[in-house]
Order: sequence, then C-alpha cells, then structure tokens
Amino acid sequence: MPLDRQAIEKRDFPIGRRGYDTAAVDAHLARLADEMEALQRQLKRRSGDSLAQAASERVRAIVEAAESSAAAIESSAEDEAQQVRAEAARDAERTRADALERAEDHVGRVAEASGEMLRRVEAMQEELGGLVDTLRTGAARVNADLTLLDSNMGDLRTAAGERPPEVAAAVAVPEPDPAAGLSRPPEAEPSENGAGTRAAAAEPAPPAPTAAPAEPEPDRVADAEGARLIALNMALNGQAREEADRYLAENFDLPDRAQLLDEVYATIETG
Repeated sequence: MPLDRQAIEKRDFPIGRRGYDTAAVDAHLARLADEMEALQRQLKRRSGDSLAQAASERVRAIVEAAESSAAAIESSAEDEAQQVRAEAARDAERTRADALERAEDHVGRVAEASGEMLRRVEAMQEELGGLVDTLRTGAARVNADLTLLDSNMGDLRTAAGERPPEVAAAVAVPEPDPAAGLSRPPEAEPSENGAGTRAAAAEPAPPAPTAAPAEPEPDRVADAEGARLIALNMALNGQAREEADRYLAENFDLPDRAQLLDEVYATIETG
C-alpha cells in the first residue's frame, strides 16, 4: 500500500499490555510522516528539474544536430558549386581554344585564296598588257601594210586602166623598116633534106604578154596577234567558241585557227 501520513499515523493498532508509550509512539510517527512528506516534496522538485533539464538537453542536441547537418549541407553545396564552376571554366576555355583555332584556320585559308587570286589577277594583267602591246605593234604594222596596199592598189588600178604615154610608147610595137627589109638576107631555099624548113621552124616565137597580178583581198588580214586579242575579248564577253571561230575564219587568214582558239579559251578557263 502507499506510504503516506495516514498510513504512518494510523491508530487502529491492537491494544495490549507491556507496550510502548502511546504518546511517544504517536509523536515519533508524526515526525516520521513529516520527514516523509519533505522527502516527497523534494523528490517532486528534483523530478521536475530533471525533466526540464532533459528536455533542454534534448532540444540542444536537436539544435546541434540541425546546425551540424546545415553546415554539412552548406559545405557540400559549396564543394559542388566550386566543381561546377571549375568544369564550366574548363569548358569555356576549351570552346574558346577551338573557336580560336577554327578562326585562325579560316583566316589562313582566306589569305591563301586571296594571295592565289591576286597572283592570277597579276598574271592576267601582265598577259593583257603583253597583248595590248602586241596589238599596238600589230596595229602599227597593219596600218603600214594598208598604206603599202593602198599604194599597190593604185599601181594595179593604173595598170588595169589607161597606161601612161611613156609606158604606151615603151611597149608599142615598132613599124618595119624598109631598109632593114632590103638588108635582110634572102630566105633559104628549101633543100632536099628540109634544112630550110627546120631553120624557119627553129626561130623563137614572140613572148606572150604577162597577165596582171591578182588584186589581194583587203578584208582578210594575216595578223595572228590581232586575231588572238579579238578572240580573247569575245571569250571574256562570254561568246561561244564556235562564234569566235566563225568570226576569225571570215576576217583573218590564220595558219592554225583551232590552236589559237584552244590557247585563248584555255587561258579563260584557268583564269
């Protein structure tokens, strides 16, 4: 049964002889009950303090665990963020290096192509300059040839038409001289062996008049360089090879027209 004041100070003991003094026993039991109540009150106070302290310790442990977990999470997040930043920096550096390499390669190819194009343009300029010089020389030669041809045409027209008086007098057949006829020896009598007939047949016949030289055709000009320049101009203008061949055949007298056209159009295609 529970030990309380009533259980300690109970008075329902059986009465007998030769026992303790009742008043003394009651007083002792009263003091004992007081001590018991004091102990119970002290125990209650200590129990309340222990619960509060345990709760405080538990709360402190929970807070410390939360703080430790938060610190670990923060540290892990910082490490992960640093790793992500390092990887991003490496990717950016690799991308920049690749872009720089591609740009340098592209610039090199462009510079090489530009240099090749410049060399080809300079070669074409030199060739065109040579063709222009050749054309000028050919034009001067053609002009001189035309002047000489015009002079020769005048002589041919004069030879074909009326001859000058001095030329007519020079080529006139002289009249027979009577004195020369008297002094000419008599014709040989025909002999039995026909010697006189052979002598008469041996006399040379008068020379036949020579024909006038044919008039050269003025439309055709034998100038390969002029034909080359004209063919080059037609090729640069995009005209077909057949058209250029037909034009050269109609206006120039060339020894090898096909070879000239091959060289001109090969130059345009490689250019």
